[in-house]
Amino acid sequence: MIMAERAADCLAKLGLDGSFFAFRCRSLRERTGVDHRLERLPSGPIHKTPLYTVITGVNTNKSRPVEILDFADHVRMMAVDSGFRFSEEYEVIKDFFSNSKVSVPVDFSSRCCGILRNVGCGQTYNAAELPSNKSKNRFTNILPYDHSRVRLLQITDQEGADYVNANYIPGFSSRREFIAAQGPLPTTRDAFWQMAWEQGCPAIIALTKCVEKGRDKCHQYWPDNEHSTVVYGDIEALYVVQVTMLNESSFDEFSIRELRLRRVHSQTQSWILQQFHYMAWPDFGVPEHPQGIIRFAMMYRSRIPHSAQNKPTIVHCSAGVGRSGTFIAIDRLLQTIQIERPIDIFGIVHEMRLERCHMVQNEVEF
Repeated sequence: MIMAERAADCLAKLGLDGSFFAFRCRSLRERTGVDHRLERLPSGPIHKTPLYTVITGVNTNKSRPVEILDFADHVRMMAVDSGFRFSEEYEVIKDFFSNSKVSVPVDFSSRCCGILRNVGCGQTYNAAELPSNKSKNRFTNILPYDHSRVRLLQITDQEGADYVNANYIPGFSSRREFIAAQGPLPTTRDAFWQMAWEQGCPAIIALTKCVEKGRDKCHQYWPDNEHSTVVYGDIEALYVVQVTMLNESSFDEFSIRELRLRRVHSQTQSWILQQFHYMAWPDFGVPEHPQGIIRFAMMYRSRIPHSAQNKPTIVHCSAGVGRSGTFIAIDRLLQTIQIERPIDIFGIVHEMRLERCHMVQNEVEF
């Protein structure tokens, strides 16, 4: 109840309520029945002047901060004309399909080539394309950039033994506050736990069900029941992580599990990791009501405060970009609001996309 009230207070502080989010939870085409971008956007690059509510003196190609007192007016002006400015701003920041092996519909390509800004494109992902690593990627077009990818300790001499599909992502307090990762496959589950162990992660944020609409989205990498234990890792390499579920608390839209991690060959090393599992967020969509996800984010932050050790929290959905990027942005924005600093949604998304492709994957999430 306290968290629900705090979520409502947060929206009220911005001068917004749930009715606005119900309007925003559909794309421009869904809201109007017309693709306005085809009718109204010119074929060349857009240099539309940001609204007067955006703080002046910043590079608006990378950052568009708005004072908290101006934010409600800013949002309402952005929402005018069926939310056209939201759609337009998202197109400015959205990275184009840089992977030439991914097919792009002709109508989409012709519509967007002139207006997309390729944020993060041009960076290498050579490790992800090694023959030994290709099968470790859930999606062929969601590949971790080399410069920010999480590297595992190489416990064997095999090529790609240090690889996991995950990137460090900046948060509110540090450059490596989060790790955005794909939902583990059965064959990458052990690498996922190796990453959690080596990084000393205090928490995992899971934003997908294991199966959605009949499709596998994430392998279940945690024990089934309280007090049950599962062992993960490479026994031959003497790198085995034992995971025990100590307890599980269930809420309306999410569950919190306390997991004890222990190295089998080093019984003195162990710690408690908390998994926050939100299950009311549809793939390529948004939660029906904003209060639920805000309450969830606040619950996470109340239990996992910032620490001097700066150990990263793992955030994953299925691909590790859409829902994962949106959650990280929400966490950063809630902390920004708390200390009454300017709100810069555009800048946060821009910054994340320099570290991992497609973060905040579609207009609805944006």
